[in-house]
Amino acid sequence: MTQLMPDSLSLLIALCLGAVIGLERELSDKAAGLRTNILICVGSCLFSILSREVAEGVPGADITRLAAQIISGIGFLGAGAIMREGEHVTGLTTAATIWVVSAIGVAVGFGHYAIGAVATVLTLVVQAFFPRLDELIDELRQRHTFRIISDLHDEGLEEIKTIFRVADVKVLRRKLMKKSGSYYSEWYVSGPRLEQKNVVRKLLDSKHVRELTY
Repeated sequence: MTQLMPDSLSLLIALCLGAVIGLERELSDKAAGLRTNILICVGSCLFSILSREVAEGVPGADITRLAAQIISGIGFLGAGAIMREGEHVTGLTTAATIWVVSAIGVAVGFGHYAIGAVATVLTLVVQAFFPRLDELIDELRQRHTFRIISDLHDEGLEEIKTIFRVADVKVLRRKLMKKSGSYYSEWYVSGPRLEQKNVVRKLLDSKHVRELTY
């Protein structure tokens, strides 16, 4: 009975810390929102409490074994949040947040309240301010696929190659096919958004390009 109060306090702190992160995720309209993060944090905290208390009554028991299994279990939960949409992968940040919230719950469960609180604040800072840095980086290295149908002769193909070569973009992958009297080419490129728009304009101005999908 004497241990019930501090254990309950740990669960309450885990609830609050999970709720703080979950609220930010909810306001950002993410898949793992308020309740999900609360339950992950409280559940991880509870497992850690049980691991600690069970190990205390068993000589030579490893207090970290159950915590290690929490990490594995959360990995499966996070994997469910990761989705592939065409050429883009989404949900990685949500999965990482789930992983961090679980770690915060473990920290609180083992009685490390301060480090759990610090981790919560750092997580909020990353979620609140780093998306702007992400947007700036994405502006400089956007990736798109150019699908082009052009005339079936080398002059037109060389012009298209030149457009990509002189532009400030990097061609990561290229595919070329001949079909129905035309060249079908795909150019998977990375580079600044404005420079890619410049490539689109030049391709549309080319007399050899019949169709362009970007």
